[in-house]
Amino acid sequence: MSGLPEHDVPDEVETDDWALAVRGSVDRPRTFDAADLAALPTETFAEDFDCEAGWTAEGLSWRGVRVGDLLDCVDPTPESRFALVHAMDGDYACAFPLDRLESAVLALELDGEPLPREHGGPARLVPTGDGDCWESVKWVAAIELTADRPDDTAREIALGRVE
Repeated sequence: MSGLPEHDVPDEVETDDWALAVRGSVDRPRTFDAADLAALPTETFAEDFDCEAGWTAEGLSWRGVRVGDLLDCVDPTPESRFALVHAMDGDYACAFPLDRLESAVLALELDGEPLPREHGGPARLVPTGDGDCWESVKWVAAIELTADRPDDTAREIALGRVE
């Protein structure tokens, strides 16, 4: 299907009643379910995925919702400058400058099919442009906006899995 290696799905990942919380320094915190996301504009783009472990999955076709469109629904406060994207598999979270996160896509499909759980479904963050593989957060559960750059765990956890 995609060329992405499959990894075990952690026990904490429960996708049956999945919803995405967008909270923190926003005027209207909100939880989006699959129907809410389906009502937003989507886009499709193709991109190679390079991993620190030394492999590349070429020409992946992602389809999803631009994070900037999600943020428009919650009205970030003027002091919002950063965001922490939380995965549902425990402590994994990745920090982003808000302006960079706005251009990322919350992928719901991979290669024309619903995003499989093994690859981060039901929703995986796919940053556009240059970035590191650990920024592609699988099983996204929450996006928390903040005024100051939050501490994150993504790089440490991801590289710990590779080494």
